[in-house]
Amino acid sequence: MDKIKHSLFMMVLAVSAVHCSDGVDAGAGNDESSAIPESLLKQVESGHAESAFFIASAFADGVMGIEKNLEKAKEWFLKSAEMGYVHGMFEAANMLFRDAVYDEAKTWFSKAAKQGHGESMYRLSLYNLYEIDGELFDCKEAYKLLAEAQKRDVKPAFNDHAWMLSTLPDKSCRNGEKAWKVFSELQNLYAATEPIPWAYLDTKAAVLAEIADYNEAIEVQSWIVEDFCDVDLSADVAEFNKSVNQLAMSYKDKEDRLCYGAIQRLRSYVQRKPWRETPEFMTN
Repeated sequence: MDKIKHSLFMMVLAVSAVHCSDGVDAGAGNDESSAIPESLLKQVESGHAESAFFIASAFADGVMGIEKNLEKAKEWFLKSAEMGYVHGMFEAANMLFRDAVYDEAKTWFSKAAKQGHGESMYRLSLYNLYEIDGELFDCKEAYKLLAEAQKRDVKPAFNDHAWMLSTLPDKSCRNGEKAWKVFSELQNLYAATEPIPWAYLDTKAAVLAEIADYNEAIEVQSWIVEDFCDVDLSADVAEFNKSVNQLAMSYKDKEDRLCYGAIQRLRSYVQRKPWRETPEFMTN
């Protein structure tokens, strides 16, 4: 999205003498619109969806002398979406999703996905995986969407696909060999100087455990536990196993779910068991 904003900003700079509007609001508000360059408002009126998107981005980020206002940003993203701009569809859907308006968000994700928008395909898969807005669980349908998003190099799609293929309780949804292939493709997307996120390494450990490479799974998961929980695990096998169990007990009643989850997975791999997890949709 940063590249899109930059190109739009350059477009605005190319417009002759920018003036403030004397009350033209293009349907987006009153006082707030006074800071919007009149040239942009006129472009919106003439049907230029990217200008509506640029205005929405200004409200979302609080730039160009416009005070940050997420509700106004949503209005303008929706305007851009209604004018057919795919990035406006995606951003509008994101904001609707944030506000728990899941049905309308899905509508815009779907429209953007039909135009080939990879991140929208990824977001749609979450409805099937996490049973959002009454959607039935369907890993096969979700995997189709994730695969399409992967063709567009959407990194979270690779990660989630590999994770689900390795951890879902339903055996028909799991495939360790495919999970390793998907994760290997994800690793290849990262340059040698760009470290892969810790959350993705958590997935790597789960994939390794699913294909019964427990020693590697333990090594990777140990890095994660040490980082997430700020602890040092012993290199001695007996002491290592003892410390993992002690950590699991000490974090059991704490609210640090990130650390506790990482420890639980490590303990599972130490016991030579793959990780199983039912998708849980977390709301703010």
